[in-house]
Amino acid sequence: MYYIMFSNTEEVILDNIHEVTEKLLEGWKLYGYSADERLSHSLLHECKHY
Repeated sequence: MYYIMFSNTEEVILDNIHEVTEKLLEGWKLYGYSADERLSHSLLHECKHY
């Protein structure tokens, strides 16, 4: 699973749920997730224009 996360300054794709949890605790937001890597990059592009 790929998780698209964002903060005030950057966006990232993570594939490790432990990293996602750490980012959430740091104040990051979860934009979306996908089982497909190509779709996750498409979601990242949408997130940047959100």
